[in-house]
Amino acid sequence: MRKIILLLAVIPVFAFAQTACPVGVAPGSPQCGPDSGTSRGDIPAPPPRPTGEWIKTWGAIAIADNGDAGYTKGRLTSKEAEDAALQNCQKLAGMRCAIALTFHNQCAAIASPASSRGKGAITGGPSLNDVESRATKTCEKNSGGDCKIAMSTCSDPIFKKF
Repeated sequence: MRKIILLLAVIPVFAFAQTACPVGVAPGSPQCGPDSGTSRGDIPAPPPRPTGEWIKTWGAIAIADNGDAGYTKGRLTSKEAEDAALQNCQKLAGMRCAIALTFHNQCAAIASPASSRGKGAITGGPSLNDVESRATKTCEKNSGGDCKIAMSTCSDPIFKKF
């Protein structure tokens, strides 16, 4: 008999510990407070849903034999970027051009010798400061003199919302 009384005294404590509802209110009712999560396990919040996607863009630089250059950026394919750079170069130079650099979601720079003697440099990389610095250093090494940035640009990705 003693065991039954002890058991009946403990059951309400366990039942009350299972939910944050007042006595007489069913679990799930708006009158219930939030439970500790232990009765159903901690459910992590779902990851945030993406609101769009990043589309990479391409750029290209084409150079003519006389040193003239044509470039493009923001194109959706490498072929489209190369074709546009070749066309821009040929319009400017009036002669055949060749692709010197193709890049996507990056920056590019052309450095030319200040004295117009020697060989310039074309570089591509993650940031405008980086490519301008590397192009200038490479040009100065190639030409043996001071160089200046003739062109620098970036082909940034485009965010397309769903």
